[in-house]
Order: sequence, then structure tokens, then C-alpha cells
Amino acid sequence: MSTSFWHSVKTDYQVSFQVTEGSDEPTIDFPLVLEPQEKLNKEDIIKEVAKIAAQPCDTDEQSTLRKLLDTNGGVIHMKGLALKTADDFSDFLDGLAGQGKHAWVPHEHIGMEVLRRPQARNVLTTNEYVAIMLTKAGRGPPSHFIGWHNEYAVSPAHPTYLVLFCQTPPGSGGETSVVNTLALYDRLKKEAPGFVEGCSTKGLVYQIPHNLSQVSGIVGGNGLFKESAFGPKNGAKLPDTEDGKRRFVEARIIELAKRGGWHENINKSDESLPAWQRKGFTWTWLDNGDLEVVHRVAGRITSSNCIRDPSASKLIHSKAMSTRFTNAVVHDTFEPPHTFKNEDGSKGIAVPPHFAGMEEDEVIPRMWLEKMDQWQHALESSIKWDQGDVLIVDNYAAQHARWAWEGDRKIQASFWDQPGMAAEPLMS
Repeated sequence: MSTSFWHSVKTDYQVSFQVTEGSDEPTIDFPLVLEPQEKLNKEDIIKEVAKIAAQPCDTDEQSTLRKLLDTNGGVIHMKGLALKTADDFSDFLDGLAGQGKHAWVPHEHIGMEVLRRPQARNVLTTNEYVAIMLTKAGRGPPSHFIGWHNEYAVSPAHPTYLVLFCQTPPGSGGETSVVNTLALYDRLKKEAPGFVEGCSTKGLVYQIPHNLSQVSGIVGGNGLFKESAFGPKNGAKLPDTEDGKRRFVEARIIELAKRGGWHENINKSDESLPAWQRKGFTWTWLDNGDLEVVHRVAGRITSSNCIRDPSASKLIHSKAMSTRFTNAVVHDTFEPPHTFKNEDGSKGIAVPPHFAGMEEDEVIPRMWLEKMDQWQHALESSIKWDQGDVLIVDNYAAQHARWAWEGDRKIQASFWDQPGMAAEPLMS
């Protein structure tokens, strides 16, 4: 691909494959890597990226940028950009979002347990230190791998686009790995059809911890009463009583479950509906005021953004299973109660991925998760970062992961939606 300004380049980290194996589709080089034809300043770069983004005259969602994502596996790595700071990245995002009724809009989080600190307008820190939970404190330091996942896939309220920016590249390692979700689905439906079927008819389960107050460096550290978690919106105040606060939070949990397809009057005995939809979310208040929420969500979605091949729009969202699978393998916790002993003798827990069930949720067979892991490794591209790089990810078409690193590494994130672009849970 090339335009009057952007041109595609070949790199040693790209991988080549057919999204639908054995079809008459072309082989793609994944991800698409773009560089400017000439070296320009930040202002000119922003003007040029705005030209391929949504335009006021667009009659549908298919901007040049959107078409590039659809025809190249859902990921674009932009290099050679004159961006140095979070504010530079924020300005770049203004151009990338486009204009008109099909322009991107900032994603609004709900139920977010991860602590992300604002760096600039629409720019947040990445989740560098909360990942694999191999240590007692539940930390995911640079020495650990964060598995493949679709951004906030544990929830029905996930962004359409994830955009990453490299302010400081790592000393070594620290690549961001990406996997095309459509290709992953294509391989798994052939080699692990029971897994794909279970994702459809049962759905997936995630245990999400929420600390009462903000705590750095742990899972659930965002703070329960923040707007991005389960707190009030638009500056509204919480109820004064503890009971009132809990009822407020529970109402927002129900709101989130409804966004996924559950509702109060659902017929739990209707076996034509998947188990995740019939059972919905559950939660437990802990004595210290912390909260544990069990999300039951769709394991497959139908996406309206696949113009490359509408027949491929039904895809497996393997979601956030990779890290949980890795934890269970490391600690050998596939059998209940999924606990292990730390080096200091204290007890840890590593819950493997589960299908939703009406009576009890059930552990996904290990052989299916191993097949998922095998294909994620086979299809992945590990993107090497340079200062100023931007990575644009269609969150429905691609998963991302992070390899361990040494030295400094500062990657920032931004989350967006687009009117008219949607991915709906597959209900049967």
C-alpha cells in the first residue's frame, strides 16, 4: 500500500498468512507497517494522518484508515513519526480520530479494575505492572509475559480501537505481540471445534477483583468508586451510607451485565440461549470492603466491521484466556481449588479459564487451551518499538500481548469507539 505520503515497508517482525486458510484470499503481511515518504514535523504528520481518517463527507464508516485495517489483519504500525511526548500523541489522536459523523469518539470505561493514570487528553498509562500474577502481591513485573487478549475483553464494554504510543523504547525485549483474531478462529474451528462450540453455547467466565481504594501495582487497583469502575458518572456524588454505596455499585454491575445481553426477566431454563447470558454476573463483598465480580460474557461475537469478507464476521473472541492459561500451567492449578504455595509458604490462586455453566462454571479442557496457545504463538507478530511509534489495533480483529523486557519502557494507550461500528455477542 502507498499513498502520496504514506508507504508500506517490510520488516523482520511481520508474518505472512491467509486469514482464512486454504481460501482464494491473498496472503497478507501482518501487521501493515507504514512510514512517511518524507521526514516532516509533528503538525504536518497530524495533517497527513487526518487525510486517511474519517472525513465529514464520508457516507459510511469505511475511511481509508478503516479499509487499511480491514485488508491487513486489523493492525497498523506507524513508524518515523515526529512524536515525543504524551501531549504530542494526544494531538496526533485528534487527527487519527477524524471528523464528521463517522469520526472516532473516546471510549467510556465501566467496571474497569485496572489503574490507568492520565498522561494527556485521551492518553493513559498502559497496564505494565499488573499481568501474570506469578508473585505473592499479584504483580506482573517487566520480567513476566502478559498474554494475548482483546482489550478489556473480560467485559461487554470493550473499546473498538486501541492505540499505543512508544515514548521510551525498552532496553531489550518488551515487544508488543499481535495476533489476528479471525485467523485464530479459522484455525481453532478446524482443530478444536468443541472449544469454539463451547464459547458459543456456554460463554466465558472471568473473576475480577476490585479494591475499595486505589492501590498501585496490583490487580484491581483502580479503586471501586471511580467513574471508570463502578462509581458515579459526570461528577455525581455517592450515597452517604455504606449500604447506599453498595446498592449503587450493584446497580452499575447490573447495568454492565445488561450491556452484554442479560436482563432481569430472562428465562433461565431457555436452553436456546447461552449459559453466560442466562446466568449473568454475580458478585461478593469482602469484609474489608473490596469486591469480587464474576463476569460471564460471550465467547464469540459477530462484527459489523469486516468488509474484507462478510462471511468471516463470526469470530472467536478468545478474550483474556492466555494469561490465565499460562498461570494455571506454571502453578499446575487446573484442578479445584486452583491454589498453589508461594516460596514463603503463603497461598496463591491461579484460576484457569472457565466456560459459563448454569449450575457451576466449568474449567475449559486443557488440550483446547493448549491448541489456542499453539496457534497464538504460530500467528503472532512481535512488534519492535522505536521512539514515536504508534500502533493502531482493531480490538475486534486482533489481540495483543507483551513480552518481558529490561531497561526503561514507556508505552501509553488510548481507547476509542466509532459510531456505526459494533460487535454483538453471538446469542446461540
